[in-house]
Amino acid sequence: MKLDKRKCRKYADPGLNIQPDSGILHAGQIAYIVRTATKIIDHHRTLILYIYPREQAAQGDSRPRWTMFHCKDDFLTLARNEDGSTSWRTAAFSTLDGSWDFAGKCAFYSFRDENRVSRYFRCSTGNGFSPLTSAQAAIQERRRQKRQIGREKRIIKRMSGIPALPQGLKGWIHRTLMPAYFFYDYKRGGNDVPGVCSSCGSEILLSSVKQGRKGICPHCGRELTMKPRSRRGYMADRSTCQVIQNTGDGGLVVRIIKVHYRYASDLPSIQIYENARHFIRQADDGKIHSEDYYYSYESGLSTNWKKGSRPVFSQWQYNFESDTCGHLYCRNLPEAFTGTPWQYCPIPAFYGHFQEPMQALPFLAAHLEHPRLEHLVKTGFYNIASDLAYRYGSNCLDESRNRTHRILRIAAEDVPFLRELGADLPTLKTFQGYGGLKGRKELFLWQLEHDITRDILPILRHITPHKATRYLDSQYGFLCLRRTPYGAQRYSSMQNLVSEYRDYLEICEKLNYDLKNSFVLYPKDLQKSHDKAVRRLKHKADAQMKRDFAAVYLRIAGQLDFEKDGLKIVYPATADDVIAEGHALHHCVGSYVDRVARQECIILFLRQCSDPSRPYYTMEIRGQKAVQVRGMKNCGMTPEVQDFVSVWEQRVLKTRTPEAAA
Repeated sequence: MKLDKRKCRKYADPGLNIQPDSGILHAGQIAYIVRTATKIIDHHRTLILYIYPREQAAQGDSRPRWTMFHCKDDFLTLARNEDGSTSWRTAAFSTLDGSWDFAGKCAFYSFRDENRVSRYFRCSTGNGFSPLTSAQAAIQERRRQKRQIGREKRIIKRMSGIPALPQGLKGWIHRTLMPAYFFYDYKRGGNDVPGVCSSCGSEILLSSVKQGRKGICPHCGRELTMKPRSRRGYMADRSTCQVIQNTGDGGLVVRIIKVHYRYASDLPSIQIYENARHFIRQADDGKIHSEDYYYSYESGLSTNWKKGSRPVFSQWQYNFESDTCGHLYCRNLPEAFTGTPWQYCPIPAFYGHFQEPMQALPFLAAHLEHPRLEHLVKTGFYNIASDLAYRYGSNCLDESRNRTHRILRIAAEDVPFLRELGADLPTLKTFQGYGGLKGRKELFLWQLEHDITRDILPILRHITPHKATRYLDSQYGFLCLRRTPYGAQRYSSMQNLVSEYRDYLEICEKLNYDLKNSFVLYPKDLQKSHDKAVRRLKHKADAQMKRDFAAVYLRIAGQLDFEKDGLKIVYPATADDVIAEGHALHHCVGSYVDRVARQECIILFLRQCSDPSRPYYTMEIRGQKAVQVRGMKNCGMTPEVQDFVSVWEQRVLKTRTPEAAA
């Protein structure tokens, strides 16, 4: 029976009064008072519990906070909210206020109320809330089971129509997937050792027997690993395989099969079972839509299949049961793909090339997303297809084209070279950077041999690939032995030398060297020439900085002069004067030389007239303000210095602000 909320609402508030002299109102350990009644509602005898907050009842408020209706097969509660509104709840009595010990906070108003509950549930008197909570726990369990059965019915309907596993699957697993062994009794000497092939069970003789050595069974032709029985102990092999089948509605199901082989004797104990299914179809947006299910042993009422991915203890710890990566059964695929968007999917050829465990689902999704995946597999670019399905996007491919070289964005004559090389997407992207460069194949092989990942293209702006590789090889022959002043190897790899050669050519451009001159382009000692060019560039930059520094003070000469109360303004003559000032006063003004040269600020010296050559204070000027005035060890201004600077700003700086200080 299901309770009728409309009819129950009539009995929500019986208007019962709690006597103000009742002792229960003063029991501080009690939070709620429970009164009971039994009514005939919708022709059924119904137990009603009225739950009152004790403190509100002590203040004369006789309205129940919760009114719980309970019949044989159902219960529900009408809750009164703080704003006066009401709402229906399905929570059990033990968790009515959200806490785990709600029943411990409650007490019956009288023995009659408690006995009414006991009689309703046909229990002995004096049992308190136990029969109520037990009955509600049973009802909640029935509710849970009903919901679970509803979910499982939908799962059973989804699983209907799946064909049986292929008949040849078990034989394929046994002959192709799982390893085979030759078990023998060890004995010293003798060429022919008797033993048993674990694959076909035949007794055979093999020569040159040694643990771990490989052999061939003369009966079944399987490759065998030799294992003496005395060292076999407990052996077990396990593997995963995938079977793809047609669901009949234009979709596919990928079935994950687990295999266990255990060797307690010469022949294995075999266990093969299915533990996951992935239903896939093409969605309206053209992409793949997947529904995942996993088998949960003895957990269901009508089926053990559950929707979702198998839960694991930790995503960082390998879990064999949740692993969906495995070998692919391909014998049924032409028939399975017929009538689906995967009719021309190249996954059999892709798996046949690598013969390694794979995840079928990403590849099937990539077939819908990348229209040239089939073309790449059929033309032999398996690594590019693998990257496209499992790792990278297709930024370096043109999937709007039909010809192989146009898809790969390379010249037609380069297609066989990259196919033979087994190029992947990063390799293709590097090769595309060469464009139509002459000698690009030889250069690329040299780059792969020496693991060169960067800096080679800027070098090729000045020399041909052949000359570049020949020169770098000759230099590396003796520079690889060169050490730094600290004893470390300066060029630990060819990449270090390539990067330094690039730096050398860029510095030569900044120094305006003639890079058509072979003396500049191919120095006899690259390291020495590089270091010399670095020193010249630094010297050139320092000379330019000093000229810019001097030009700033040449423009403001005489504009900021001022003298007052024994203090005066002094201009630095050179950049070295600013550095010396910082050393003398123990602050960082020496680092401001570049800023002055870039006209970001002006540095002036504040001197005592009695000793104008002795550093006293240093000022940084920006616009019409002295933003910093620092003395020894970055100390602040004295009152005399502060007065001088304030007057100087008003009389001189704000009336004659030079451009260099702006």
